[in-house]
Amino acid sequence: MVVLNADDGKILATLPIGMGTDGAVFNPATMEAFSSQGDGTLTIVKENSPTSFVVEQSLQTKVSGKTLTLDPKTNHIFVIAADYGPPPPPPPPGAAPEGRGGRGGGRGQMVQDSFSILEIGK
Repeated sequence: MVVLNADDGKILATLPIGMGTDGAVFNPATMEAFSSQGDGTLTIVKENSPTSFVVEQSLQTKVSGKTLTLDPKTNHIFVIAADYGPPPPPPPPGAAPEGRGGRGGGRGQMVQDSFSILEIGK
């Protein structure tokens, strides 16, 4: 995770997070930033001062849970996840690629009834 000064774009910190991030949110009430990753982790970064940031905690969530939102009333984080079957095989050489963005491969089909919303709070 790269933390930038919004006024001048200066990098304030570079911190380790998991793989496959899709979202991040900052909670001004707790001075924490949250980053959810598809590898099944949620990284919590604490702002100790305007120039000091540390990884406060890394939580296990659920693999594929990379989209998140913050409820500012409860200060809870919600992470969306699901189970997926095996990825489709790559297309044969010379064949037109299929899948997201025409690249071929990608993830498998979502397993029926596996969609979940994880609520995370103190």
